[in-house]
Amino acid sequence: MNTKRLLAGLVFVAILAIGGAGQKAPAKKPSPPSTAGKQGCADLLTQHEMNRCAQEEYKKADAALNRAYQQAMAKLSPEHKSKLKTAQLAWIQFRDAHCDCEAFTFDGGSMEPLIKFTCLDSVTKQRTQQIKSLASDAGR
Repeated sequence: MNTKRLLAGLVFVAILAIGGAGQKAPAKKPSPPSTAGKQGCADLLTQHEMNRCAQEEYKKADAALNRAYQQAMAKLSPEHKSKLKTAQLAWIQFRDAHCDCEAFTFDGGSMEPLIKFTCLDSVTKQRTQQIKSLASDAGR
């Protein structure tokens, strides 16, 4: 009888040890960043943080695009300014429709904003380079 109790006790202790060994200490919850750091959004843990970071990255890219656009407009002739304005308005329509299309795969899901803002960021950075090149060519 004592052997049975001893064996039952050992089994109980083994089960507790195995159950506890697989558990990890609770991870320290990082404080959400107010802006995207130098490393971008890659090290964030929650979908909400990633969505917000992608939105902030896009806002920075949009501000850079607006600066490049204003600098280009300052260098162009009135006729060339009119053409750039027409092209830019058409590009904005394209950008929005294109990124809506990319994000639609995740329509209604928690990743939808991340996909949309990442697309907006990428396409906007490309457009910024195009406008900088246009301004550089016009300045010759």
